[in-house]
Amino acid sequence: MLDKLWKGRALAKAANKKQARTLTFESGKLKQLAAYFPIGRKLLYYPEYHQKAVLHTLVIGYRVNERLIYANDAVLLDGQGHPTGFRLDGGEVLPVDKLASFEMLVPDTSEMERKLDYVTRASLGPAGQFRKGNTITLVAENVERCLPSIDTTVERRQVMDEGPYAGSATILLAPDFATLKVVDKRRHQRVAAALWADLYFAKDTPPFRCVLRDFSENSLRLGIGEEGQRMPALKLDGRVIVEFDFGSIETTYRIRGKVMRGEDDFCVVRVEQLYRDGDFERIRMMDAIEIKTRLLNARP
Repeated sequence: MLDKLWKGRALAKAANKKQARTLTFESGKLKQLAAYFPIGRKLLYYPEYHQKAVLHTLVIGYRVNERLIYANDAVLLDGQGHPTGFRLDGGEVLPVDKLASFEMLVPDTSEMERKLDYVTRASLGPAGQFRKGNTITLVAENVERCLPSIDTTVERRQVMDEGPYAGSATILLAPDFATLKVVDKRRHQRVAAALWADLYFAKDTPPFRCVLRDFSENSLRLGIGEEGQRMPALKLDGRVIVEFDFGSIETTYRIRGKVMRGEDDFCVVRVEQLYRDGDFERIRMMDAIEIKTRLLNARP
């Protein structure tokens, strides 16, 4: 009787493990990861949910069943883009239904922590961003119409002893497929604001003091700051610069864009570029998210 009971429990436990493994490597999630986080793609990332601490990295390999692959063509896909297997050294093929473990390999970018502010570095602790067990969120930025992201866990730091990256310091990350999500870039949610801003609209003309009223990924709205004021005459599609801050030089944002609409008491500006490191660059999705986060947490 007891033997049957223990055997039944063992079979149930084995079945649960098999089901968990099947769910972990669900075909649709593997397809998304292969499409949005392929070997060779440059990515953004931030450690331990510090969304303002955005840094750059690169997927240099996958580790499947403790075997490393370094080329994206080693991921075998069917006609719909679903992974069917992985080509290993020696021509051996690991079928996807035999997949028991999956990790991602990225360079050790610990030196980039110097770019982070003091508070963030302190919160990461002496072991830094790649301490074992830390969460690293990967973001695939340059994807048409969408913004994919996935949380990963640091498995270990290691210096490669063989292969194309022999002698290089790397990080092994275990992706949490349950966190893989794709946000539609076309859904530009506006965040209401009430922040003083300067509008630069003409050369050799002082900026117009106004108020940032709302902000989204592709546009912002400015309004008059005092009753009786009028917005300056703005040319449609004319280039302007909007500058605002959250109380310090480190939290000052200078945005360049074009006028989409101009009225007596407000104007709408298309967001195109952000001033960074001495020049204007294309504004990134993570820049917009950072500004939104600051606006949502700004004191009234």
